[in-house]
This record gives sequence, C-alpha cells and structure tokens, in this order.
Amino acid sequence: MIEMQGELERKGAIDPDQEFPVGQLRLSKTRADTVELTIGYHLLEGKMVDLKKPFAILEKQSTPVDVDAMEEDGVVQCNTEYKVVGVIRRKCLFKNRPRAIITKPEPAVRKQH
Repeated sequence: MIEMQGELERKGAIDPDQEFPVGQLRLSKTRADTVELTIGYHLLEGKMVDLKKPFAILEKQSTPVDVDAMEEDGVVQCNTEYKVVGVIRRKCLFKNRPRAIITKPEPAVRKQH
C-alpha cells in the first residue's frame, strides 16, 4: 500500500482494471532501514519506521442468508464478515523532496576507417 500526497498522472488510455506500475522501491544495501523509491526520473530517499499502532487490511465477505427466501422486492439478506488478510507494522517515511535523476550522455564512438 502506498499513501501519497499529490497526484500521479498517467498518459494514454486508462483502464481501471489494469495494473499500473508506479515506480521501483529498493532497500538500501549500504544503510539499514533506508529505502529508495524511483518514480520516472525522480528519486525519493526515506527510511523505514515502526507504526505506533499496527494497521489491519480487511477483506469484506458477504454471504446470502437464504437464497430461496428472497423478499418480495428482490432484496437478499446477507451476513457480512470481515477477514484480516494482512497487518502493516512498518511504513516508509519520505521527508525530503525528490531529486532529479540525470543520466550521463553516452560517449561518442568514433568509426574507424
């Protein structure tokens, strides 16, 4: 799960059912608990921090009580349950503005005659 402030714009046709890669998240090899998020040509550096209270991810499950005993208006009575599918205990905290990633131009190659 990613929580962001601001907007991410995507060019072209948008299909809401299609997955959309936002960027690449990497744990730093040099410093513990340091993360890097690359979105396009921008690099965000942050750190992993513990949440004060764990965050549960729930999945809603509705099951019909009795399909044969439908009410006259066509409404089916359902039992609703929530299943815990995950728990988030840590988050990535990015405090600084993103840095621009500038790639070096490839060196000119001379043709030999």
